[in-house]
Amino acid sequence: MLTISACLPCIIDDAQAASALCVPDEDLRLTVDCAVLEHLREHWSYDVPPSYHITAVHRIIKRVAGLPTPFAEARRRANEVGLHMAAQVTAEAAAIPDDAARFRFLARWALAANSLDSRTAGTGYAFDPAHARAYFAPYLDRPPAVDQLDALFDLVRAAPEVLYIHDNVGEIALDAVFIRELRRHGCRVTSATRGGPITSDATMEDAWAVGLGQAADRLILAGPDTLGISFQEMSEDLRAALNTADLVIAKGQANYYVFSEYGAQVPGRVFALFTIKCEPVAQRWGVERRATVAAFLEPDGSG
Repeated sequence: MLTISACLPCIIDDAQAASALCVPDEDLRLTVDCAVLEHLREHWSYDVPPSYHITAVHRIIKRVAGLPTPFAEARRRANEVGLHMAAQVTAEAAAIPDDAARFRFLARWALAANSLDSRTAGTGYAFDPAHARAYFAPYLDRPPAVDQLDALFDLVRAAPEVLYIHDNVGEIALDAVFIRELRRHGCRVTSATRGGPITSDATMEDAWAVGLGQAADRLILAGPDTLGISFQEMSEDLRAALNTADLVIAKGQANYYVFSEYGAQVPGRVFALFTIKCEPVAQRWGVERRATVAAFLEPDGSG
């Protein structure tokens, strides 16, 4: 999905909300906001996914405000919440004897965890782990609006080479539980995280903090501090993994943007797991905003 005009106010709102949270000094915050607006005026393009613009403005916030790791405490707390929930989910999954039912249970938890994003969920990562179950409940009480998990399970049983592209901090702890299930069915799983902190995207450091290094067969850097992956800035490790994977599991809307546009360049099948966070994407899928999607993407980017 390429950028459309409706993306501009959303990107500006996101950048201003981030600077309001990260930059307490009012004069510096004004400098940051002006730098963001000037960048968008000079570099706005409809020929790239929206996530490329979001990456650029958040890099400006980090650089101008001198913040190498924005939201550092919120990111740490998110991982704590994720680990708390992962322990519960692991115990519950162990009591499910049927392979297909257990796979669906863990896939739906990995999908529900994608909703936990401070940039859009309004939770701010500030709630206690004890409240996390209640937050996730609406995402687990109803099935995904687009649900191809049974087809995914059929493919997984063939034990393909899997590239798992992660999204947010906190969420990755539930991804780790799901990845263990993928490997239980014979899959070899490579996990890809970001090379630097940006918004709530998970880094290699976050991956090791929640045990993802022990869950997956291999951890790689997808590239630098990009929101979702970038086909312009991807690492050689990611490029190689994309070319050899039978199955790519892409978490989050930013990764959906990229694969819906460039998925034809990937030999394997791409499966998107994400919460819809804006109206244009909801319209593409014919569902409501905040709905969840678990679906294969066709080479032309459609579901």
